This record gives sequence, C-alpha cells and structure tokens, in this order.
Amino acid sequence: MVATIAFGMGIDKPDVRFVAHLDLPKSVEGYYQETGRAGRDGLPSTAWLSYGLQDVVQQRKLIDSSAGDEAHRRRQGMHLDAMLALCETVGCRRVQLLGYFDEQSEPCRNCDTCLTPPQAWDGTVAAQKLLSAVYRLRSERPSAVRRGPCHRHPARQADAQGRPARARHPHRVRHRHRPARHRVARIVRQLLAQGLLAVEGDYGTLVLTDGSAQVLRKQRPVMLRREPERAAKAPRARKAGTVADLPAEAAVVFERLRTWRSARAKEQGVPAYVIFNDATLREIATTTPSSLVELGKVSGIGEAKLARYGQQVLDALGA
Repeated sequence: MVATIAFGMGIDKPDVRFVAHLDLPKSVEGYYQETGRAGRDGLPSTAWLSYGLQDVVQQRKLIDSSAGDEAHRRRQGMHLDAMLALCETVGCRRVQLLGYFDEQSEPCRNCDTCLTPPQAWDGTVAAQKLLSAVYRLRSERPSAVRRGPCHRHPARQADAQGRPARARHPHRVRHRHRPARHRVARIVRQLLAQGLLAVEGDYGTLVLTDGSAQVLRKQRPVMLRREPERAAKAPRARKAGTVADLPAEAAVVFERLRTWRSARAKEQGVPAYVIFNDATLREIATTTPSSLVELGKVSGIGEAKLARYGQQVLDALGA
C-alpha cells in the first residue's frame, strides 16, 4: 500500500489494483491520469473516490485566492465544475468521462452508476427553497447572520412580528435537526455541480448565479440525484475471544488459560498476545489436548512456543 500525492513522479507498477482518492481532484484531466495508474496489465482494477461539500468550498477558495489572472481563475473554475459534474452524474461515468474529452462511448456496465443506477427526483421546489434562503441570508448583514443576535443592538434581536431573532438562528436549527443538515448538504453539492450556486469569499459563502434566477422564476426544472439515507449504526459486534460464545465447560478452561497467560506476560514484561492470542487459547479450551503432540497441532503454536510453554499449558489444563 502506498499513500501519495505525487502522482506526477510516476508509479512504475503495472499491477496496481486499487486507486483511492480521499478528496476531490482538481480536474477531470488529473483524475483521469491518476486513476490510469490502476490496471495497466489489463486486469480488472478499481478506482474509488470520496468527497464532500467541504472539498468544493475549499477548492473554490483556493481558486479565488490564486495568483493567476482572471482568465486563469476562470479556467480553474471550469475544471472544478467538470470534475464535480462527473461526481454527481446519474449516467454512466465512463460516458461522462470520455465525453469531457469529446469522445463517444457506450455505457460501460461496470461503474457504480451502471451497476446500481441512481434514482433522480424532481428537486425544483427544494432547490427554490434553498436558493431563496441563500438570497435572504445574502441580503442581511453578514455579521448578523454569522454571529447571531447582537446584544449591543436590541433592534436586531426581533423580527417584524416581534419574535426573538435567536429562534431564527441558523446554527440552532442545524443542531436541532441533524438529519436535515445532511440532506441540505447533498442538495447544495448538486446545485453547485449544475451551476445553480457558486462559492465566493474567504468564508466560502454561497451566492446565486444566472441559472438561479431561472429556477426561482420557475423557468427551469431541477432534477437531483436521490442518495440513500444514512443507515443507522449497527450494534457493535461482540468482541471475538470472549467467553460468551463458548460452551460452559470450555469457557471455564478458557478463563483458566487467560489467567495463566496473564501471569506469564507480567513476568516477561510483554503484552499477553505475545504469549498466545485469544484464538489459540479458545482452540485449546475447546479441544483440550492431552499431550505435547496434540498441543502442537493447535493453530498459533509453533515449535518454539511448544517447547517453551507446552508443558505449562498442559499443567493448566489439568489443574
């Protein structure tokens, strides 16, 4: 396994089977070149990408603060938009990828969107609500939106109906409804991919685009990719090597062996697993060998450990 950001230095291995991106590449060209390191021997390989809304915001900020001229920043923004569109597509990724390079292709029937086609839904109303919220927040003072109620200016602490501004504080709503936060982030990400939102400024502020106005005027429908809801966390599996899943008689022997192992480990000043791991003790407790020959057949007991601990284990079994 190799972790690197230096793809340009070259990876001279034809049998790379897996390439993982842990954040969003800056361009489709870069992504194509980096994933091309896998499977150069012609055998099946996997390219896996994980990214989030924060990646988009961070890259927009880097583009806006870059030293290049306006034309350079515009080109970088177009590269990022194309990369985001590849990530958010509901069609075949190979078709989308090669289409970026003006090449035609049939669906590959091998990428994730081909194997498990994502569902699309009419997100026009949801997009209008989110774009309206962005418009309203942008029309307010940034300090009031970002910092919440200002105690030095009582007039800002109530809305037109006299309700406290604290009740409308976006952060308080966010923390009270955590599942909704994930749904909003998905919609924002897809609106960015479709050019219906943009990011500007040092704080990664969302702003409207020309396309936003068409959506708000109901002149343009918005289809969004339906993503599966986050599955509830499964209960933690019972730790292997415990007594609970052993027969009662074997459980007693297992605990006796663990006591013996703990004493030996303390004498030698080493971790207990260096003597024998739990799997080995479980097998001994289950099979109860009666001789060194039988004990030597247990997984995890080689000649050296058999010579050093074999008789002690038999004595512990016979105690």
